[in-house]
Amino acid sequence: MKKHEIIHYYKQGGFNHFVNVSVDDNLFAAVTFTDSELKVILQKYPLAKDNLFALVDGVEIKLKS
Repeated sequence: MKKHEIIHYYKQGGFNHFVNVSVDDNLFAAVTFTDSELKVILQKYPLAKDNLFALVDGVEIKLKS
C-alpha cells in the first residue's frame, strides 16, 4: 500500500496554520474524523472550525465539520 503525505491545516489571515493531527497510514482516516476526534481538534485549534483542510499528496481537500 502506498504511503501518502498528509498535512492538516486551517487558513487565517492569508496563511496556512499547521494542525498537529496524528493519523495512521490509512488515507480514509486522515480525511475523516469522528465527532469526538473533531471536538479535540477544535478545542486545541478553535479557528479550524469550518476551516479545516488536508493536503494529500499536493491536493488540497476542505474537510467538513
